[in-house]
Amino acid sequence: MAPMEQLQNYILIFDQGSDDLPLIESLLGHLRCPLVIASSLEQAIARASQAPPYLLILAGQHEWSRSIVHQFRSLADTCGITIVALTDVHAPSWPRQEDNPGVDGFLVKPLNGDILSSLVQSAWVRQNYCSSH
Repeated sequence: MAPMEQLQNYILIFDQGSDDLPLIESLLGHLRCPLVIASSLEQAIARASQAPPYLLILAGQHEWSRSIVHQFRSLADTCGITIVALTDVHAPSWPRQEDNPGVDGFLVKPLNGDILSSLVQSAWVRQNYCSSH
């Protein structure tokens, strides 16, 4: 894992058992994005508190509790973190934005490198804009 000072611009994946982690890592690797993976809420919050990521991907479960999202959102509001939840286009119950307050959007599987690249770029710009104002 890279030292903290090298992780000023990184992506955090909070993974709760997602089968998609290898694919996400591969796609982000092609983009040369520094990546940190946390498998527990404590790890994810601690890492985000030390050095806020510009993008947080919630992976591995379709319905994120409001308290979990709220904890990340309280960090995001102060430093411009973009929060997206990974979901499947074929999910039996498509998550609705109003059921997931605090989430900026959904990263829909099957994952596409161009879409992920666009998301990464816009999240990076958002955080840099936020930190400069």
